[in-house]
Amino acid sequence: MTTEPATGSSSGWDQAIYRCGRCGAQSTVTTEEAYLQAVGVHTDAHAVWDRLNPMERDGFASILRTILSAPDLGFEFLALADRRQHTGDTQSSPAVLGTNTPQPDSSPSNATARATE
Repeated sequence: MTTEPATGSSSGWDQAIYRCGRCGAQSTVTTEEAYLQAVGVHTDAHAVWDRLNPMERDGFASILRTILSAPDLGFEFLALADRRQHTGDTQSSPAVLGTNTPQPDSSPSNATARATE
């Protein structure tokens, strides 16, 4: 007798569609595990949304757009937060121009481009 793990189709799952009754979001998944995860994550997102006021929602959404567009930035930011938390450093250090902040391009080609705008 052999046993094989059940796949999505052999366990009765072809696909399932989750529709949120609150916001109308829709998600199509192919496994029961993915369905449960989609429902849980979406429910958690609603819980966070409900706890924030409109200004906090806008700020949080802006931060997430920035972080999610550059995942390395998110990891580095969390590493920085962890280092500061472990050292007890809660003060922000001033930015030192040219070392840790982006600088405008002052090359001659850029100056020319700006002058003609």
